[in-house]
Amino acid sequence: MQLPHRHAVPDAVNDILLWLLATDVAAAHQAEPGQPDRCANLRCAGHRYPCPPARDAHRACQAATRPAPPTLGRARVVVPTARFAGWFRPARLQPTASPRAA
Repeated sequence: MQLPHRHAVPDAVNDILLWLLATDVAAAHQAEPGQPDRCANLRCAGHRYPCPPARDAHRACQAATRPAPPTLGRARVVVPTARFAGWFRPARLQPTASPRAA
């Protein structure tokens, strides 16, 4: 059975079955042509678009795709003293000695 929305799997996909299922669900849950804020699938009759299955399919597509490779170059080095600045505060305020009027 040939499905028209099935294309070659992109190289960035690391979970092929999840990606194929997500594309099937996303293809089945499209917006209605006359009402772009409504889902055209009969199971989602009356639901706003994107419906929960369409949102889940989008998340599954993202989960099935590996993240973008890191860019080449030097990493920003954080100075250790600046990284922990402001973490340690006194547990309670110490009363300051007030000058007495003589």
